[in-house]
Amino acid sequence: MKRVVIGVVAVALLVIGGTMPASAEETESDVLQQILDDTASARLEGDDVVARTGDVTAVLPTDVDEPVMLSAPGGQVVTVSLPSDDAAAPSKRVGAAAVEHERGDGSSIVPAVRSNGVLQVMSVMDDAASPTAFTYEVAAGDGSSLVALPDGGVIVLDSDGQEAAMVAPPWALDAEGRSIPTRYEIDGERLTQVVDTAAAADVAYPVVADPGISVTYTQYRITDLSRSDNWTNRGVQIGLCKIERGAGGGQCTISASRDVGTTIQTSLGATVSDVAAGINFSASHKRTVSVSWTSPRASVGSSFKAWATGTKASYRVQKWIGNKVVGEYRPRWRLVETSGQLMAFSPNDGFAIGQ
Repeated sequence: MKRVVIGVVAVALLVIGGTMPASAEETESDVLQQILDDTASARLEGDDVVARTGDVTAVLPTDVDEPVMLSAPGGQVVTVSLPSDDAAAPSKRVGAAAVEHERGDGSSIVPAVRSNGVLQVMSVMDDAASPTAFTYEVAAGDGSSLVALPDGGVIVLDSDGQEAAMVAPPWALDAEGRSIPTRYEIDGERLTQVVDTAAAADVAYPVVADPGISVTYTQYRITDLSRSDNWTNRGVQIGLCKIERGAGGGQCTISASRDVGTTIQTSLGATVSDVAAGINFSASHKRTVSVSWTSPRASVGSSFKAWATGTKASYRVQKWIGNKVVGEYRPRWRLVETSGQLMAFSPNDGFAIGQ
């Protein structure tokens, strides 16, 4: 698999990894403590730390060989497999929703779930002999893939090519709060964060870096909405009659009844409920329409039809996706696609007659 180098970026923790230390005298432990102080509420379930933020569930195993799991509101599960090595000490829970995996190579891995559901996986380099590259397998089921973004971040796509999560641009800080050049490299589902300590002068250890991962939220909005009341729906016929005989013409009668329900067109993956809420229709609304009508005198061969009437809505569906950043509890939304013109119909008790 061809390796893709995303590029060198140096970003503040404010982007997704937390808050930049207030002064150069703050140490790596201060950076970590700021993050641990903002972790989600969690509890132990067996050997796992489980955090639920209301719309995201995260499972942090205490076994480093088990992947971290993020479950999005729509049911999509994103897994993050951690770098493993001979452990220098048993893994342990630190903070409410964080687990420390101390490795035998002078580094440790600390996955933590922030209070808004963003997953941070800190890598801590103790000294100049520590590794400077950390590889994670980030997946959204079988057949998923990673795509580089111009800002240095990464999109996680599922097997259908739909965005399941976003990895924020990487950051790395030394013990004095100075940014260290860092980048991601992609190889299939493998995401490697490279921390280029050799390119920085006077690095103060420990150095902390992380991928920050947010599940992707999906929202549907209605645009270009218009309504027509008492509209005749010629696609829903209640009954018909035809004048078969009669000298000089005759009459015919329609006597019929039909249950007529609401119909709502959807697009871009939106459900009927999504659209119904946006156009203020009830998807379960229906009427029993009864017709008892006699035609005026007309020539033999003339026919008449009765159709349902009601409210017609014309609209387009927009698909928006969003991701959270640390410090924000609402996703940052972006429009990705707009549908063609769609239609919905909600019946009333009336009917219309025509030929």
